[in-house]
Amino acid sequence: MEFTFTDMMKRFWRFSWVIVLVMILFAGAGFAGSKLAKKNTNYAASRTVIIAKDNTNVKDPNSRFSADKALIDTYKKLAKDDAIVSSVKKALPFKMTTDEITSAVSVENPTETLMLNFEANSNTVAKAKALANTYAEVYSQVAPSLYPDMGQQKLLSKANSSDVKEVGSKSTKKMTIFGAAFGLVVAMFTVLVTGIWSNYKLAKKQG
Repeated sequence: MEFTFTDMMKRFWRFSWVIVLVMILFAGAGFAGSKLAKKNTNYAASRTVIIAKDNTNVKDPNSRFSADKALIDTYKKLAKDDAIVSSVKKALPFKMTTDEITSAVSVENPTETLMLNFEANSNTVAKAKALANTYAEVYSQVAPSLYPDMGQQKLLSKANSSDVKEVGSKSTKKMTIFGAAFGLVVAMFTVLVTGIWSNYKLAKKQG
């Protein structure tokens, strides 16, 4: 006995209440999961430093920019030097190990710029701001001693509360929709497989 498309649709209709119930259960799980996840939300704050040599009276500013840009990767690597991380540790108003500081701060160079962006992650807004600001300030003070021919550093505005963003949190709406969609797939697959299996056993019984 074949299990036709019509049989499949009839079975889905017959067990539509089961499918809906499973969707609701999974949607509820997604909703609850997103609410619980927000308890572990982290915050990210950032501060930017511009590093460039004075191009006043330079005949070819473009070549000066290219020369500065070529050194950005070097400046970026300096940011993770032990001397800088240790100085940040001493300057922070709260305790963190050097490993924790290194893990919490990322240093990026926005495309086609002479900037280094110091982004700090922490479990509170205040700590994220303090870490980002302190790291950028310490870098500007210590890095030139590690690389004397370094370009001039210009610190941009301090990280403030309005600039801080949430990271690691999960959207309640997205998680609820995902849960419902996942529940739909699970329910339909289960109904389909059990239908095929029932049909197989019936066909085998009838010989």
